[in-house]
Amino acid sequence: MTEFLSLADLRALARDCLMRAGAPETVARAVAAEVAAAEAAGERANGMEALLRDIRLMRYGRLKPATPAQQIRARPGFIRLDAQHGFAAAALSGAMSDLAGLGRTQGIAVLRLERSSDPGGMICAAAALGERGLAVLAFGPDGPGRIGHPDLSGPALLPTPPRAALNLLFPDIDQDQPADSPIGGLVGHVGWLVVLDAGLAGDSFANAAIWDGATAPTTAASIACSAELLEQIVSA
Repeated sequence: MTEFLSLADLRALARDCLMRAGAPETVARAVAAEVAAAEAAGERANGMEALLRDIRLMRYGRLKPATPAQQIRARPGFIRLDAQHGFAAAALSGAMSDLAGLGRTQGIAVLRLERSSDPGGMICAAAALGERGLAVLAFGPDGPGRIGHPDLSGPALLPTPPRAALNLLFPDIDQDQPADSPIGGLVGHVGWLVVLDAGLAGDSFANAAIWDGATAPTTAASIACSAELLEQIVSA
């Protein structure tokens, strides 16, 4: 059996389930927004399936939703964001204004997310930076990334981020990530956001070859979800 949910209903469901599992409301709202954004983009693995996984990790004690993230300004133009084993979406949500300001001041800025839940697509973070007039590249150690520009309606999927080049800047980009299983230590994923003042870049960023593999952003208004998955999430 398939249920159809509006994005608003999906966000509300995710928020309520997270809060019932022990997440503070501000954290639950940020995570629910990311879940809804992933579902709207057709990425179930970063949406409802990730929600179920992370609620279970909270129950196992492997994910700490109430611990506030910490910013560490290691050097000009670089922010280390320590989620302290909490949710990636919540940690990123609280750092976007600072990262955007740094990008505008420096022209280019980098944020490294550390010790977080699996950051997934980082769709909300990339969208927030684009809305602030910045070009952005968001990626993790594996899987697709996101690339955004103020002229786009939203962040575009980048199936193959240029990891060979990025590895020169981030030597540990290929490090193994912890398994999200019932046993083991606390969550400890990483992710990166590179932001660039789109005005300073001019047309060079918008016309770069990196866009050749990008997939235009998509948004669904209604989300189809199996009753079984919904039941698992509600009862997790």
